[in-house]
Amino acid sequence: CTGDGICTEICPRVFAMADDGLAYVKQDGVMLGNGVNALAEVDPADLDAVNEAISECPGECIFLHD
Repeated sequence: CTGDGICTEICPRVFAMADDGLAYVKQDGVMLGNGVNALAEVDPADLDAVNEAISECPGECIFLHD
């Protein structure tokens, strides 16, 4: 994460900025792990926004798995 916060602007229900200035994935409002290999289930209603966050992420560090 480069700390740009673009993902949090695009999809705040799935991504959040932490005190360290980096964005992390969250689920049900809770930030998961330290961001390394953190996995969250994506609500189908958020899927388009998550895909947009993936395409806009300057660090290319967001991945979506089936």
